[in-house]
Amino acid sequence: MKVYGLMPPNWQDDKVREYVEKLAQEIAGHSDLRVPLNLTLLHSQEINAFMLPGGYLFVNTGLLEKAETESELAGVIAHEISHAAARHGHRLMTRVTIANIAYQAAQVAALIFTGGAAGVGTYYALQYGFYGLGMVLELTLLGVSREFEEEADQLGAQYAWRAGYDPRGFITFFDKMAAEEGYVRSISFFRTHPPFYERIIATFSEVEYLPRKADLKFDSTRFQDMKRQLKSVLKPAPGDPKKQPNLRRFPECDDEEPSRSKTGEC
Repeated sequence: MKVYGLMPPNWQDDKVREYVEKLAQEIAGHSDLRVPLNLTLLHSQEINAFMLPGGYLFVNTGLLEKAETESELAGVIAHEISHAAARHGHRLMTRVTIANIAYQAAQVAALIFTGGAAGVGTYYALQYGFYGLGMVLELTLLGVSREFEEEADQLGAQYAWRAGYDPRGFITFFDKMAAEEGYVRSISFFRTHPPFYERIIATFSEVEYLPRKADLKFDSTRFQDMKRQLKSVLKPAPGDPKKQPNLRRFPECDDEEPSRSKTGEC
């Protein structure tokens, strides 16, 4: 992904990285994760964090900026660690493999039933049938993903609580982002983690079942120190919109008010 330029550059500030690394390792140590945690900070304004199979956690600087308390950041990190601890990536890939096998089997069966000879009408009918089957499979996988998100919500609350952080921080961050206008289109975390009110209620219910702790951390001076350090060194993420590829309908002209002919020439 890095070779093809599909990922933002790594964040290089040592103080910010050390803080997030310590926080993530602390939560991972109180989770069911059975592989080493590898943290990568990405210089991106998108409010996002994601976990890849094998213990690879990626956190964007945009998330660090948006989180207002340590418990909010801890809740998001705990949620992502839960995906790796519950092996959601592996389980989802297994479902995808099974779905692909079923899809291919349906194609073979269609050829057998038609004897390998089909008219144009039958051909298009089969193709639309396969597209419909593909849509059903995608909806099935979406249901599985939603199930995984609910499980990660539950486990994340437990892991944050075990590590000594107030698990309600994830709920406040969840609710705060859900209340912002246009968050579905602009916030990456919620494009892949849709904030349905049922999930907020379910997570709150899970928190209520956890035993009471008097010393749960809501915020800390080290978190606020990290925020100040981040603000002091943070620069706009690479990628000037003016330099991005764009479609030009007419050739560029040297004069300020170009006159174009019917052929598009200046």
